[in-house]
Amino acid sequence: MKYLLSIFIILLSLSNHSAKAQDHFEELRGLLRKEEGSSNRIKLLQTFLIQYKNSSDTLKMANAYHFLSFLKPDRKSAYVDSIIAITKNKSYARFPAGAYLEKGNIKYELGDYSGALESYVQASETAKTNGNDKLHSDAKFNVGLLKNQAGDYEESQIIFAEYITFLEQNSKYRTVFNYNPALFALADSYIHTKDLDLAEKTIAKGIKQTLKTKDSTTYSYIIVTSGIHQYLLKNYQKAIDSLQKGKELIYKFDPIETRIATCDYYIGRSYKDLGDKETSLSYFKKVDTTLRKTKDVIPEIIDVYDYLKEDAKSKDDYKLQLDYLNTQLELDSIRYANQVYLTRNITRKYDAAELISEKEKLIAKYEKDTFLKNNTITFLIILSVVLVLLAVYGFRRSYLNKIRFQKLLLEQQEKSKIDTSVPIEKNIKSNLTKKEDLDIPEDVVETILKKLQDFEIKNQFAKKHYTLNSLAKELNTNSAYLSKIINVYKNVNFANYLNNLRIDFAVDQLSTNKALRSYTIQAIAEEVGFKNAQSFSSAFHKKTGIYPSYFIKHIKD
Repeated sequence: MKYLLSIFIILLSLSNHSAKAQDHFEELRGLLRKEEGSSNRIKLLQTFLIQYKNSSDTLKMANAYHFLSFLKPDRKSAYVDSIIAITKNKSYARFPAGAYLEKGNIKYELGDYSGALESYVQASETAKTNGNDKLHSDAKFNVGLLKNQAGDYEESQIIFAEYITFLEQNSKYRTVFNYNPALFALADSYIHTKDLDLAEKTIAKGIKQTLKTKDSTTYSYIIVTSGIHQYLLKNYQKAIDSLQKGKELIYKFDPIETRIATCDYYIGRSYKDLGDKETSLSYFKKVDTTLRKTKDVIPEIIDVYDYLKEDAKSKDDYKLQLDYLNTQLELDSIRYANQVYLTRNITRKYDAAELISEKEKLIAKYEKDTFLKNNTITFLIILSVVLVLLAVYGFRRSYLNKIRFQKLLLEQQEKSKIDTSVPIEKNIKSNLTKKEDLDIPEDVVETILKKLQDFEIKNQFAKKHYTLNSLAKELNTNSAYLSKIINVYKNVNFANYLNNLRIDFAVDQLSTNKALRSYTIQAIAEEVGFKNAQSFSSAFHKKTGIYPSYFIKHIKD
């Protein structure tokens, strides 16, 4: 997905200019096509740019900067910043949203994923504000690719599916450069979550579409995905055939070796499961060669070193075993240095403590060898401590979230057992004990408590956004009485009272209503009475100790 993103986000940004076309943009593009050679086009644009600056025409200036950014890639970032500077307070259909989108692509290429995400969000917001549905959807798709890369597969799948639906419903925006990659992205994400039936359907659709449009680039990636899919289905020979075919196609146009490494990894896994150890090792060694050379880390194939270390161990080759371990630790450090992964709790196959123990045993056996110098040993020890701390933090957080989740489910089950046949009046009187002096007649307190219980039972709190005054008016009382009674008898203020009701209702609905779990967080928030996803997530975490996304993911499991 890392390399899919680096190619297709650029293609998306090129294709987004079909959206809300502006006459001058198309006119300028037509003039550039008549010029032969990039140098002539650059001179023409620079001439026009002087004219546009003299007339203070910011839209035409932005169009000129846009084309210059592709003709002079070494100054791309500067041109994109210029577009943003002159159009950020404008309401053009294409700018500044298109420039923010391109800035996000640039930041991604530099490894600044946080900056890329920020730019994509700005692109999405400005495109939506300025009425450019196409650019808004493109920016959201790029955010989905980042989420998918970071391991947030469920959220990214929702985004990819929405993007595909948008393109299918708006054929004027649909191109080979956006629809085909979207199908691939969704299929790849399904592979990561082991949704093999959905992956199979999406792969079949992607193959049909890429063959129809003669899109050999995306076709090759979908064929590789199909090979991984066959491997997961344990159809090992079919997996090898598809992966070899995809590998041959990629060789023709793609210079990035790590794509080939992914193919080699799954081919090696397939041969291993077929019982052909020697052939599998030959492919695993190819993966090792590529990773050592490129230092590009693809998390899913790092465990190739587990197989290589095991082979070296079986041959009592401690020097080679230690070499593989050092390489694995180095690549792990690169992996954790990537801020996308540092913000996630990535579950590693081997406990960091096991790696440390293994390393210490190998060092003890090989301590007289000159292969390891003192500074290398020091580095490994420090790195091992860091890995242990990261693992402990991740495991502790995972454990606490699991306990909170189980407690929440148990509480929900207990609530469902409450006898609802007892009349409301009886419940009120049994709970109506003497409280501090409220300066409110007891019959008024009892009446308001009855109305509040009725309000809670009918889930009215989820139907609209209440204020203290509006609820008091609805209950035919005054806000002062209502506030005091809620504080004393509910032990919370009015805002927390409403939030707690809505969170309990959300937990109940998500536990029993499978359809609701497929909604976006924003949609669920609105269903239970919150204005937005942020306030819902904050209130959910405050009351339960976990976020709604975690609860939904684990309730599905």
